[in-house]
Amino acid sequence: MIVYFFSIFFLYNVAIMNVFDFFSLTTYCDSKTLLYGQIDEKRQDIQPITALRFLDDDSQVGLVLSKTGRPLSLEQVQTRLSQVGDRANLFTVLNEQPTPVLGFHQDENGKIVVK
Repeated sequence: MIVYFFSIFFLYNVAIMNVFDFFSLTTYCDSKTLLYGQIDEKRQDIQPITALRFLDDDSQVGLVLSKTGRPLSLEQVQTRLSQVGDRANLFTVLNEQPTPVLGFHQDENGKIVVK
């Protein structure tokens, strides 16, 4: 029972995308690409990432989603994240609720959509 709990806890922490992973995976993407967050299980249900903020401390960065805001470009997000440590974990924040970022995809319109 203890081993099982530890395994789930360990996997959960390893799966969260951090700043280093994000930079590594977006190196060859167009810097003008706009960023969005997927808000539920449907890939088409997305909202723009309009801001970044620290959550509890500088080891957790929230990508803030907002229906009405203007989406940040990849270049804007990378510039802001360059001032944060490589190991800071990324979260999307919707209605003040943080959710770990597990990855992203580029949709058919070229938007980067984090999940």
